[in-house]
Amino acid sequence: MNVDIKHFEHIIKAADDNSLAIFVGAGVSKSAENETTKLPTWSDLIEELKIDLGITYELDYLKVAQLYFLEFGPHTYYKKIKNYFPDNLVPSKIHELIFGINPHCVITTNWDCLLETSVLENAYIYDLVCSDQDLMKSSLDKKLIKMHGDFKNHNIVFKEDDYINYEFNFPLLSNYIKSILSTHTIIFIGYSYSDIDIKQIIKWAQNHTSIRPPMYLLVYENDVVQSRYLASHGVQTLMAGDYNGGGYSDYRTNKLYGFLKSVKDKKVSSSVDKSVINIVFAKLAELGTLNAILADQITSCLGECYIVYREVEHRQVALLKFYRNEVTQLQNAELREIYAKFKRIIKASDDTGEHKNLLGPIFDILQKADIAGVICDDEDKEAVLTRDMATIPVRK
Repeated sequence: MNVDIKHFEHIIKAADDNSLAIFVGAGVSKSAENETTKLPTWSDLIEELKIDLGITYELDYLKVAQLYFLEFGPHTYYKKIKNYFPDNLVPSKIHELIFGINPHCVITTNWDCLLETSVLENAYIYDLVCSDQDLMKSSLDKKLIKMHGDFKNHNIVFKEDDYINYEFNFPLLSNYIKSILSTHTIIFIGYSYSDIDIKQIIKWAQNHTSIRPPMYLLVYENDVVQSRYLASHGVQTLMAGDYNGGGYSDYRTNKLYGFLKSVKDKKVSSSVDKSVINIVFAKLAELGTLNAILADQITSCLGECYIVYREVEHRQVALLKFYRNEVTQLQNAELREIYAKFKRIIKASDDTGEHKNLLGPIFDILQKADIAGVICDDEDKEAVLTRDMATIPVRK
Protein backbone atom coordinates (compact mmCIF):
# COMPACT_ATOMS: atom_id res chain seq x y z
CA MET A 1 0.00 0.00 0.00
CA ASN A 2 1.25 3.50 -0.82
CA VAL A 3 2.50 5.12 2.40
CA ASP A 4 0.74 8.45 1.75
CA ILE A 5 -2.52 6.61 1.08
CA LYS A 6 -2.12 4.79 4.38
CA HIS A 7 -1.67 8.10 6.23
CA PHE A 8 -4.59 9.62 4.34
CA GLU A 9 -6.85 6.73 5.32
CA HIS A 10 -5.76 7.10 8.94
CA ILE A 11 -6.87 10.74 8.88
CA ILE A 12 -10.27 9.72 7.49
CA LYS A 13 -10.68 7.08 10.20
CA ALA A 14 -9.76 9.59 12.91
CA ALA A 15 -12.42 11.99 11.59
CA ASP A 16 -14.97 9.17 11.60
CA ASP A 17 -13.97 8.24 15.16
CA ASN A 18 -14.26 11.86 16.39
CA SER A 19 -10.56 11.89 17.24
CA LEU A 20 -9.18 14.30 14.64
CA ALA A 21 -7.75 17.70 15.62
CA ILE A 22 -6.71 20.28 13.03
CA PHE A 23 -4.16 22.94 14.01
CA VAL A 24 -4.54 26.04 11.84
CA GLY A 25 -1.65 28.43 11.19
CA ALA A 26 -1.21 31.78 9.46
CA GLY A 27 -0.99 30.22 6.00
CA VAL A 28 -4.71 29.43 6.15
CA SER A 29 -5.65 33.06 6.82
CA LYS A 30 -3.79 34.06 3.64
CA SER A 31 -6.57 32.33 1.68
CA ALA A 32 -8.95 35.14 2.71
CA GLU A 33 -6.86 37.90 1.15
CA ASN A 34 -8.29 39.96 -1.68
CA GLU A 35 -6.98 42.59 -4.09
CA THR A 36 -7.22 45.40 -1.54
CA THR A 37 -6.51 43.60 1.72
CA LYS A 38 -3.42 41.55 2.51
CA LEU A 39 -2.43 39.89 5.76
CA PRO A 40 1.16 40.17 6.98
CA THR A 41 3.47 37.25 7.53
CA TRP A 42 5.13 37.04 10.91
CA SER A 43 8.38 38.32 9.39
CA ASP A 44 6.53 41.28 7.80
CA LEU A 45 5.11 42.25 11.17
CA ILE A 46 8.46 41.93 12.91
CA GLU A 47 10.17 44.08 10.28
CA GLU A 48 7.62 46.85 10.92
CA LEU A 49 8.30 46.67 14.65
CA LYS A 50 12.05 46.82 14.03
CA ILE A 51 11.64 49.97 11.95
CA ASP A 52 9.79 51.69 14.80
CA LEU A 53 12.44 50.49 17.25
CA GLY A 54 15.23 51.69 14.97
CA ILE A 55 17.03 48.34 15.02
CA THR A 56 18.25 46.09 12.21
CA TYR A 57 20.43 43.57 14.01
CA GLU A 58 17.97 41.52 16.07
CA LEU A 59 16.89 38.21 14.51
CA ASP A 60 14.92 36.81 17.44
CA TYR A 61 11.28 37.53 16.55
CA LEU A 62 9.96 37.01 20.07
CA LYS A 63 12.56 39.34 21.50
CA VAL A 64 11.71 42.06 18.95
CA ALA A 65 8.04 41.90 19.98
CA GLN A 66 9.08 42.03 23.64
CA LEU A 67 11.30 45.07 23.03
CA TYR A 68 8.44 46.86 21.26
CA PHE A 69 6.09 46.17 24.16
CA LEU A 70 8.64 47.49 26.67
CA GLU A 71 9.46 50.56 24.59
CA PHE A 72 5.97 51.72 23.62
CA GLY A 73 3.69 50.13 26.23
CA PRO A 74 0.67 47.80 25.92
CA HIS A 75 -1.75 50.27 24.30
CA THR A 76 0.51 51.15 21.36
CA TYR A 77 1.68 47.53 21.12
CA TYR A 78 -1.85 46.13 20.71
CA LYS A 79 -2.95 48.96 18.43
CA LYS A 80 0.07 48.51 16.17
CA ILE A 81 -0.55 44.78 15.73
CA LYS A 82 -4.33 45.07 15.43
CA ASN A 83 -3.99 47.53 12.53
CA TYR A 84 -2.60 44.71 10.38
CA PHE A 85 -5.67 42.50 10.91
CA PRO A 86 -8.83 44.15 9.51
CA ASP A 87 -12.24 43.00 10.72
CA ASN A 88 -13.84 43.01 7.26
CA LEU A 89 -12.07 39.95 5.87
CA VAL A 90 -14.41 37.19 4.65
CA PRO A 91 -13.66 33.51 5.34
CA SER A 92 -12.58 31.51 2.30
CA LYS A 93 -13.73 28.13 1.04
CA ILE A 94 -10.79 26.67 2.95
CA HIS A 95 -12.24 27.79 6.28
CA GLU A 96 -15.50 26.07 5.39
CA LEU A 97 -13.71 22.88 4.33
CA ILE A 98 -11.90 22.67 7.66
CA PHE A 99 -15.20 22.40 9.49
CA GLY A 100 -16.75 20.36 6.68
CA ILE A 101 -14.31 17.57 7.56
CA ASN A 102 -15.96 17.63 11.00
CA PRO A 103 -12.88 17.43 13.24
CA HIS A 104 -13.40 16.99 16.96
CA CYS A 105 -11.59 20.26 17.55
CA VAL A 106 -9.93 23.02 15.56
CA ILE A 107 -7.01 24.71 17.31
CA THR A 108 -5.51 27.87 15.85
CA THR A 109 -2.57 30.10 16.67
CA ASN A 110 -4.12 32.88 14.54
CA TRP A 111 -5.59 36.03 16.09
CA ASP A 112 -8.04 36.90 13.30
CA CYS A 113 -11.77 36.09 13.40
CA LEU A 114 -12.02 34.11 10.16
CA LEU A 115 -12.60 30.69 11.71
CA GLU A 116 -15.25 31.80 14.18
CA THR A 117 -16.97 33.82 11.44
CA SER A 118 -17.13 30.65 9.35
CA VAL A 119 -18.64 28.80 12.32
CA LEU A 120 -21.34 31.45 12.75
CA GLU A 121 -22.16 31.83 9.06
CA ASN A 122 -22.52 28.09 8.50
CA ALA A 123 -24.07 27.16 11.86
CA TYR A 124 -21.31 24.68 12.71
CA ILE A 125 -21.74 23.33 16.23
CA TYR A 126 -18.48 24.41 17.88
CA ASP A 127 -17.83 26.29 21.12
CA LEU A 128 -15.40 29.20 20.75
CA VAL A 129 -12.63 29.06 23.36
CA CYS A 130 -10.16 31.97 23.64
CA SER A 131 -9.27 31.75 27.34
CA ASP A 132 -9.36 29.53 30.40
CA GLN A 133 -12.66 31.14 31.36
CA ASP A 134 -14.16 30.18 27.99
CA LEU A 135 -12.98 26.61 28.46
CA MET A 136 -14.62 26.38 31.88
CA LYS A 137 -17.92 27.59 30.41
CA SER A 138 -17.74 25.42 27.29
CA SER A 139 -20.51 22.81 27.09
CA LEU A 140 -20.20 21.51 23.51
CA ASP A 141 -18.02 18.52 22.72
CA LYS A 142 -16.58 20.14 19.60
CA LYS A 143 -14.45 23.23 20.11
CA LEU A 144 -12.71 25.97 18.16
CA ILE A 145 -9.75 26.93 20.32
CA LYS A 146 -7.77 30.14 19.77
CA MET A 147 -4.78 29.02 21.79
CA HIS A 148 -2.94 32.30 21.22
CA GLY A 149 -5.89 34.43 22.28
CA ASP A 150 -7.34 37.27 20.23
CA PHE A 151 -7.70 41.04 20.16
CA LYS A 152 -11.19 41.00 21.66
CA ASN A 153 -9.90 39.39 24.85
CA HIS A 154 -6.69 41.41 24.80
CA ASN A 155 -4.67 38.23 25.42
CA ILE A 156 -2.71 37.61 22.22
CA VAL A 157 0.46 35.51 22.44
CA PHE A 158 3.26 37.16 20.47
CA LYS A 159 6.14 38.47 22.56
CA GLU A 160 8.82 36.54 24.44
CA ASP A 161 7.12 36.71 27.85
CA ASP A 162 3.90 35.33 26.34
CA TYR A 163 5.62 32.14 25.23
CA ILE A 164 7.68 31.74 28.40
CA ASN A 165 4.66 32.23 30.66
CA TYR A 166 2.07 30.49 28.47
CA GLU A 167 1.36 27.60 30.83
CA PHE A 168 1.07 30.05 33.74
CA ASN A 169 -1.26 32.41 31.84
CA PHE A 170 -3.35 29.62 30.26
CA PRO A 171 -3.09 26.64 32.67
CA LEU A 172 -6.41 25.03 31.77
CA LEU A 173 -6.07 25.63 28.06
CA SER A 174 -2.52 24.29 27.90
CA ASN A 175 -3.50 21.12 29.76
CA TYR A 176 -6.53 20.63 27.51
CA ILE A 177 -4.39 20.97 24.37
CA LYS A 178 -1.83 18.54 25.79
CA SER A 179 -4.61 15.99 26.32
CA ILE A 180 -5.69 16.49 22.69
CA LEU A 181 -2.11 15.87 21.55
CA SER A 182 -2.09 12.62 23.54
CA THR A 183 -5.38 11.23 22.25
CA HIS A 184 -6.05 12.69 18.79
CA THR A 185 -4.64 12.37 15.30
CA ILE A 186 -3.25 15.82 14.49
CA ILE A 187 -2.97 17.69 11.19
CA PHE A 188 -1.00 20.94 11.05
CA ILE A 189 -2.03 23.19 8.14
CA GLY A 190 -0.82 26.69 7.36
CA TYR A 191 2.53 26.16 9.11
CA SER A 192 6.09 25.95 7.80
CA TYR A 193 8.86 23.51 8.65
CA SER A 194 10.54 25.97 11.00
CA ASP A 195 7.47 27.55 12.60
CA ILE A 196 8.09 28.27 16.28
CA ASP A 197 4.52 27.25 17.14
CA ILE A 198 5.11 23.80 15.65
CA LYS A 199 8.23 23.42 17.79
CA GLN A 200 6.38 24.42 20.95
CA ILE A 201 3.51 22.02 20.28
CA ILE A 202 5.85 19.15 19.42
CA LYS A 203 7.76 19.72 22.64
CA TRP A 204 4.52 19.60 24.60
CA ALA A 205 3.59 16.32 22.94
CA GLN A 206 7.00 14.80 23.66
CA ASN A 207 6.98 15.83 27.30
CA HIS A 208 3.41 14.66 27.88
CA THR A 209 3.49 11.13 26.46
CA SER A 210 5.65 8.86 24.32
CA ILE A 211 2.69 6.88 22.96
CA ARG A 212 0.21 8.92 20.93
CA PRO A 213 -1.67 8.91 17.60
CA PRO A 214 0.10 10.28 14.51
CA MET A 215 0.82 13.94 13.85
CA TYR A 216 1.00 15.28 10.29
CA LEU A 217 2.36 18.52 8.84
CA LEU A 218 1.12 19.52 5.39
CA VAL A 219 4.08 20.90 3.41
CA TYR A 220 4.54 22.34 -0.08
CA GLU A 221 8.20 21.62 -0.79
CA ASN A 222 10.01 18.39 -0.08
CA ASP A 223 12.88 19.14 2.31
CA VAL A 224 14.44 15.79 3.20
CA VAL A 225 16.51 17.11 6.10
CA GLN A 226 13.62 19.00 7.68
CA SER A 227 11.28 16.04 7.16
CA ARG A 228 13.76 13.74 8.86
CA TYR A 229 14.03 16.18 11.77
CA LEU A 230 10.26 16.32 12.20
CA ALA A 231 9.97 12.53 11.86
CA SER A 232 12.43 12.15 14.74
CA HIS A 233 9.98 14.19 16.82
CA GLY A 234 6.94 12.18 15.76
CA VAL A 235 5.62 14.38 12.94
CA GLN A 236 5.03 12.91 9.48
CA THR A 237 5.11 15.34 6.53
CA LEU A 238 2.48 15.12 3.79
CA MET A 239 3.10 16.75 0.41
CA ALA A 240 0.33 19.16 -0.57
CA GLY A 241 1.69 19.20 -4.12
CA ASP A 242 0.04 15.82 -4.71
CA TYR A 243 -3.45 17.36 -4.57
CA ASN A 244 -5.37 19.39 -7.15
CA GLY A 245 -6.41 22.88 -6.12
CA GLY A 246 -9.52 25.02 -6.18
CA GLY A 247 -8.73 27.82 -8.61
CA TYR A 248 -6.71 30.07 -6.29
CA SER A 249 -3.87 32.11 -7.80
CA ASP A 250 -1.61 31.40 -4.82
CA TYR A 251 0.11 28.01 -5.19
CA ARG A 252 0.02 27.09 -1.52
CA THR A 253 -3.60 28.12 -1.03
CA ASN A 254 -4.53 26.14 -4.13
CA LYS A 255 -2.86 22.97 -2.89
CA LEU A 256 -4.22 23.36 0.64
CA TYR A 257 -7.74 23.57 -0.79
CA GLY A 258 -7.09 20.43 -2.84
CA PHE A 259 -5.89 18.49 0.19
CA LEU A 260 -8.84 19.47 2.40
CA LYS A 261 -11.33 18.82 -0.41
CA SER A 262 -9.84 15.36 -0.91
CA VAL A 263 -10.17 14.59 2.80
CA LYS A 264 -13.79 15.75 2.87
CA ASP A 265 -14.75 13.90 -0.34
CA LYS A 266 -13.03 10.73 0.80
CA LYS A 267 -14.78 10.98 4.15
CA VAL A 268 -18.16 11.13 2.39
CA SER A 269 -17.16 8.27 0.08
CA SER A 270 -16.00 6.21 3.05
CA SER A 271 -19.36 6.72 4.74
CA VAL A 272 -21.18 5.49 1.62
CA ASP A 273 -18.87 2.46 1.43
CA LYS A 274 -19.61 1.54 5.02
CA SER A 275 -23.34 1.74 4.36
CA VAL A 276 -23.00 -0.66 1.42
CA ILE A 277 -20.94 -3.12 3.49
CA ASN A 278 -23.47 -2.96 6.31
CA ILE A 279 -26.31 -3.75 3.89
CA VAL A 280 -24.51 -6.84 2.60
CA PHE A 281 -23.61 -8.02 6.09
CA ALA A 282 -27.17 -7.52 7.33
CA LYS A 283 -28.41 -9.93 4.65
CA LEU A 284 -25.95 -12.62 5.80
CA ALA A 285 -25.92 -11.96 9.55
CA GLU A 286 -28.43 -14.70 10.41
CA LEU A 287 -26.05 -17.28 8.91
CA GLY A 288 -23.10 -16.10 10.99
CA THR A 289 -23.99 -18.22 14.03
CA LEU A 290 -24.09 -21.47 12.02
CA ASN A 291 -21.10 -23.82 11.96
CA ALA A 292 -21.79 -25.00 8.41
CA ILE A 293 -23.58 -23.19 5.60
CA LEU A 294 -24.78 -24.25 2.17
CA ALA A 295 -23.93 -22.10 -0.82
CA ASP A 296 -27.64 -21.99 -1.67
CA GLN A 297 -28.30 -20.35 1.69
CA ILE A 298 -25.86 -17.58 0.77
CA THR A 299 -27.47 -16.88 -2.60
CA SER A 300 -30.94 -17.08 -1.08
CA CYS A 301 -30.13 -14.52 1.62
CA LEU A 302 -28.34 -12.12 -0.70
CA GLY A 303 -30.44 -12.38 -3.84
CA GLU A 304 -29.28 -11.17 -7.27
CA CYS A 305 -26.34 -13.59 -7.27
CA TYR A 306 -25.38 -17.17 -8.06
CA ILE A 307 -22.50 -19.62 -7.72
CA VAL A 308 -20.02 -20.22 -10.54
CA TYR A 309 -17.07 -22.59 -10.72
CA ARG A 310 -13.82 -21.21 -12.02
CA GLU A 311 -10.18 -22.18 -12.09
CA VAL A 312 -8.20 -20.39 -9.41
CA GLU A 313 -4.58 -21.31 -8.74
CA HIS A 314 -4.94 -24.48 -10.87
CA ARG A 315 -8.05 -25.86 -9.18
CA GLN A 316 -11.80 -25.50 -9.60
CA VAL A 317 -13.44 -23.50 -6.81
CA ALA A 318 -16.86 -22.04 -6.06
CA LEU A 319 -17.12 -18.27 -6.49
CA LEU A 320 -19.96 -15.87 -5.78
CA LYS A 321 -21.03 -13.85 -8.81
CA PHE A 322 -23.48 -10.96 -8.65
CA TYR A 323 -25.91 -10.31 -11.50
CA ARG A 324 -25.22 -7.13 -13.42
CA ASN A 325 -26.89 -7.02 -16.83
CA GLU A 326 -28.38 -10.52 -16.96
CA VAL A 327 -32.13 -10.79 -17.42
CA THR A 328 -33.79 -12.68 -14.56
CA GLN A 329 -37.36 -13.29 -13.49
CA LEU A 330 -37.18 -11.10 -10.37
CA GLN A 331 -34.83 -8.25 -11.15
CA ASN A 332 -33.95 -5.79 -8.40
CA ALA A 333 -32.12 -2.86 -10.00
CA GLU A 334 -31.47 -1.13 -6.68
CA LEU A 335 -29.90 -4.24 -5.15
CA ARG A 336 -27.77 -4.82 -8.25
CA GLU A 337 -26.42 -1.28 -7.93
CA ILE A 338 -25.52 -1.94 -4.29
CA TYR A 339 -23.67 -5.11 -5.26
CA ALA A 340 -21.83 -3.26 -8.05
CA LYS A 341 -20.57 -0.82 -5.42
CA PHE A 342 -19.72 -3.75 -3.13
CA LYS A 343 -17.52 -5.29 -5.84
CA ARG A 344 -15.70 -1.99 -6.28
CA ILE A 345 -15.17 -1.73 -2.52
CA ILE A 346 -13.72 -5.23 -2.08
CA LYS A 347 -11.40 -4.79 -5.04
CA ALA A 348 -10.17 -1.42 -3.78
CA SER A 349 -9.66 -2.88 -0.31
CA ASP A 350 -6.92 -5.14 -1.66
CA ASP A 351 -4.98 -2.03 -2.73
CA THR A 352 -5.64 0.28 0.23
CA GLY A 353 -6.52 -2.04 3.10
CA GLU A 354 -9.55 0.15 3.76
CA HIS A 355 -12.62 -1.52 5.30
CA LYS A 356 -10.91 -4.90 5.73
CA ASN A 357 -12.10 -5.09 9.32
CA LEU A 358 -15.70 -4.57 8.16
CA LEU A 359 -15.40 -7.00 5.26
CA GLY A 360 -13.87 -9.75 7.40
CA PRO A 361 -17.15 -11.03 8.94
CA ILE A 362 -18.77 -11.22 5.49
CA PHE A 363 -15.90 -13.23 4.05
CA ASP A 364 -15.87 -15.51 7.11
CA ILE A 365 -19.51 -16.43 6.41
CA LEU A 366 -18.73 -17.10 2.74
CA GLN A 367 -15.84 -19.36 3.73
CA LYS A 368 -18.19 -21.46 5.88
CA ALA A 369 -20.13 -22.17 2.69
CA ASP A 370 -16.92 -23.21 0.88
CA ILE A 371 -17.13 -20.13 -1.33
CA ALA A 372 -13.54 -19.30 -2.23
CA GLY A 373 -14.11 -15.77 -3.44
CA VAL A 374 -16.25 -13.13 -5.11
CA ILE A 375 -16.08 -12.22 -8.79
CA CYS A 376 -15.20 -8.52 -8.69
CA ASP A 377 -15.31 -7.45 -12.33
CA ASP A 378 -17.93 -7.53 -15.10
CA GLU A 379 -15.62 -9.49 -17.43
CA ASP A 380 -15.48 -12.50 -15.09
CA LYS A 381 -11.67 -12.37 -15.03
CA GLU A 382 -10.87 -11.43 -11.41
CA ALA A 383 -11.98 -12.52 -7.97
CA VAL A 384 -11.31 -11.42 -4.41
CA LEU A 385 -10.47 -14.46 -2.29
CA THR A 386 -12.33 -14.97 0.98
CA ARG A 387 -9.27 -16.30 2.81
CA ASP A 388 -7.08 -13.19 2.51
CA MET A 389 -9.09 -10.66 0.44
CA ALA A 390 -6.44 -10.73 -2.30
CA THR A 391 -7.48 -10.06 -5.90
CA ILE A 392 -6.40 -12.80 -8.31
CA PRO A 393 -7.13 -13.77 -11.95
CA VAL A 394 -9.65 -16.55 -12.66
CA ARG A 395 -10.21 -18.81 -15.65
CA LYS A 396 -13.38 -20.43 -16.90
